[in-house]
Amino acid sequence: MPTVILLDVSLSMSRPVPSSDSTETQTRLTIASAAINTFLDYLCVHTKLEYVALVTFSSAYEVAIPFTREYDNIRAKLPHLEEGDKTCIETALLGVNQLILNEWGYQTPVQIILVTDGSCGVGTIGRNRIMQALPLPPTYPVRIHVLPVVGPHDTSLQHAMPLYQKIVDLASNANSSTGNISRGAIYCPDQLNVPGVVAAMTRLCEQQYQEFWCSLKCGQLEARVQLFPAPQPASHEGLSATYTISHQLHVIGFITQQDLGTPIAISKHLIIPQAQSGNNNNANRENYGSKTPTKEGSSTDGSTDEDMSDPSKVPNFCVLLHGALKVEGMSAIVQLGADWWGTLSAWCEASRARRSCLLLSALRPGASAAPWLGALDQLGPADETANNAETFPVRSWRSYSGGGSGCAWARPHALLADVQKVLRHARKLPDKTQHLYKELNRLRRAAISLGFSELLTCVGSALERECAALPAGAAPDCALQLAHAAAALRDPRTALDIKHTLQPLAASFTVSSMSPQGCLQKLV
Repeated sequence: MPTVILLDVSLSMSRPVPSSDSTETQTRLTIASAAINTFLDYLCVHTKLEYVALVTFSSAYEVAIPFTREYDNIRAKLPHLEEGDKTCIETALLGVNQLILNEWGYQTPVQIILVTDGSCGVGTIGRNRIMQALPLPPTYPVRIHVLPVVGPHDTSLQHAMPLYQKIVDLASNANSSTGNISRGAIYCPDQLNVPGVVAAMTRLCEQQYQEFWCSLKCGQLEARVQLFPAPQPASHEGLSATYTISHQLHVIGFITQQDLGTPIAISKHLIIPQAQSGNNNNANRENYGSKTPTKEGSSTDGSTDEDMSDPSKVPNFCVLLHGALKVEGMSAIVQLGADWWGTLSAWCEASRARRSCLLLSALRPGASAAPWLGALDQLGPADETANNAETFPVRSWRSYSGGGSGCAWARPHALLADVQKVLRHARKLPDKTQHLYKELNRLRRAAISLGFSELLTCVGSALERECAALPAGAAPDCALQLAHAAAALRDPRTALDIKHTLQPLAASFTVSSMSPQGCLQKLV
């Protein structure tokens, strides 16, 4: 779960803090930097894979350090931050929204830690105006935690507390709409000094960045693993119950990725196996087969005690499962809890490191999380004597010719690319007639599935413009096919029929046929 540290660098953060130690003058900014270093130290021990970004703000915001796992870059930046002018929280949150959407999109849960001096910088009227201008709730799931670097009895904190509570509540409303019931909090220090603020940051870390350890079991094989990020309790629309992942995950079966498809996942987690130490070698030998020693420091299979002390050479069930799923092109169905399932697949990180690990996708609670498979609690082992026909209740129209692969429109540029592909084929008629209708069918089925009927109207208008813009010497087939395709997209008889397949126009004509405008009027 990526984290954004939103640090206030306004002039008020440079105020000196009274201290009994007169040898060193501390400011609120230096105390905040010590708290941030404590937070980074906690991540290095408990959640090394956490992505963290540092954003500073006053009247404007600046991305000091983009999302990274190199925490030393953030530590090196903290002493060299430049002071700003006044505090403007609404502008800072607007910049954070843009940063998160550009980097992670709309579905990745994010945490924001707002570190400020406990002052709004304005009076009561200005505070109410800020509360109305907050760019919250955002379009992505988020938890916002506030760490005011101020004494507990400071009057400025009492004045700013309604604003901070409003920020936390608005972010919590976004979580409830996405099925996540977790929420942020305000962590006020007991006293205005380094130990007091560091203690508040430590409470934040212990409550919001807990490790989640569980057992992954498949038959007689079992491994101790960590889920990253830690799963949160989930709820589902239409279901009043709250679902919590069990501490023992059971692999109940395997299915090919082609049959599984891409069911909606409410969260995704990396499976990190527990590091095996040399003290656990005997247990590993019992689990994976005993080795008869032949002489000191060696065994019958050629491995030595030195090899077994290396964690990378110790047998692990997660490594076995990852290799099997990757080679066979399959996924595992995992029981997460009562009436809750997930999928386990081999995953490779898209970075220079190219780390490979297991990825757990938590499906929506309930047995109908993947409708094309039927009820998940009724799946059974495949019958070896059965024929090769589909055994799942997969709708037959998915295998029709001309359907093409599915459309994934997670971001606007993906939708734009699919529409541009249709227009490129339209400009290359009549050679690309079959390709044009194949892409139109793919686009049409995806739009109907998502209830995006406006897209078909827009694509039809675009094809009409392409028809009207054809040169005088263009083949008459071009105008006829474009006009036919535009009319077919708007045909009320088949507008919402997902099983219907658009077919090219079968017509006989001569070169002396009518103009493109005439073809359009005739068919439309």
